[in-house]
Amino acid sequence: MVNNANWLLPEGVEEVLPNEALKLEMLRRKIIDDFTAKNFALVMPPVMEFADALLSGTGQELDTQTYKFMDQQSNRMLGVRADITPQIARIDSHYLANNEVNRLCYASTVLRAKAAEMGGQRELLQCGVEIFGIKDTAADKEVIAAMLDSLNIAQLNLADVTLSLAHIDIYRTLVDENNLDVAQKAQLHDILMRKSRPDLIELNNDLDGLLDSFVDLLGLQGGVSTIADAKQALPKITAVEQALVDLEDVANTIQEAYPQINIHVDLADVSGYRYYTGIKHSAYIPGRGRTVAKGGRYDHIGEHFGRARPATGFSVDLKTLVKLA
Repeated sequence: MVNNANWLLPEGVEEVLPNEALKLEMLRRKIIDDFTAKNFALVMPPVMEFADALLSGTGQELDTQTYKFMDQQSNRMLGVRADITPQIARIDSHYLANNEVNRLCYASTVLRAKAAEMGGQRELLQCGVEIFGIKDTAADKEVIAAMLDSLNIAQLNLADVTLSLAHIDIYRTLVDENNLDVAQKAQLHDILMRKSRPDLIELNNDLDGLLDSFVDLLGLQGGVSTIADAKQALPKITAVEQALVDLEDVANTIQEAYPQINIHVDLADVSGYRYYTGIKHSAYIPGRGRTVAKGGRYDHIGEHFGRARPATGFSVDLKTLVKLA
């Protein structure tokens, strides 16, 4: 008697059958061809490596998402990557350290211990680009353009795409200026993540108006004109003013190059603030509550590999793009 359980796959893992597999492979080829035409060099990091290297620096955030097991040869703990960006940072810092600027791209499998959403996949075909060594907004514009072009190659209608822009330095600077303690920082971050204006006003009253600038920040959401409103509403702090100038520069350039997309600015978007260091961006489409693609600036990601420098990039799951298309 055949045991039907032998045919079952773990939750969040699926077979890719012939019709979809061909679409997936053709899409991968087209997107990688586009990346290489844009002068991004293709790299293929290993699917597993020593866990302490895989999770060093920024990768520590991925600890609970990473499968770990003991290597029978070295008796050291190995990990299966849950994200490729830390590996790309190591390649930039170690193998390509002689280059002033590195533009790298990839398309490889990642495995995560938990799906990002109910019924979601744990085995993804992650694709993306990374730029190392360019500090100004030229790199941010280049990465966002590559992301939008990838969605277009996947036959998503760019007129349906909403590009959400934020700049994490604004929140980080305001926190530093107000000298909040650890508990206050945690409470404020939780409130902003939930977008709860009543809770923020209550906390601000408890702190005698210390958080007035964050109340203003929470209301700064909307089109590109939101940035001009922020210049008037937020404190005149050099770092905040520069962040707004950079964000406006990127928003205007992308809007001119892709007039069909909708740009949404959310200056109170604090998701990933421990990871991102500047402009961050996410792409959404109607009917899907989660991002289709996302990325941003994460300067100093290579610090733990001995080469801290400007870096920005984006990633997307090709399996998701095939399903959406």
